[in-house]
Amino acid sequence: MKNTRLNSILHSSLIACALTIGSFASTQSAAAQSPTGMADVNIPFAFQATNHTLPAGQYRVVRESNHLILLRGPAKAAAFVSMYDTSSVRAPKQGKLVFDRYGDKYYLRQIWTAGSSNGLECPKSRAEKESLQAQNKQAPETTELAFNTPAPTR
Repeated sequence: MKNTRLNSILHSSLIACALTIGSFASTQSAAAQSPTGMADVNIPFAFQATNHTLPAGQYRVVRESNHLILLRGPAKAAAFVSMYDTSSVRAPKQGKLVFDRYGDKYYLRQIWTAGSSNGLECPKSRAEKESLQAQNKQAPETTELAFNTPAPTR
């Protein structure tokens, strides 16, 4: 009888653990799919994000996971961009994309969410490193584009 009771307690504990882990996993997934994981931005120039060259236009920026961003643009232009964490002393008041510009070439550098001092940064691509060397390692010009603010709902 003791053995049956012990098995019952262990079985109940395992089920409770599985349910707890499952609830944490579903909460993470729901947060990644929430509206705060998406934003729209108008990018008025062609640009490069890692090894992808993308045209100018209206883009939807979707956070697929902690370090993977999907950029969906005009005429079915799309790219997955792997990024890494970065931080700033001040949190921006509005979400934004930051680009480095070398001559007439733009490279996506960072993505920031409004109110958060933690952002995402793109690793420098081979093309960006070549552009940097072509400019004798002078610092690039920086261009910042704010995310479109959603229209208020009525």
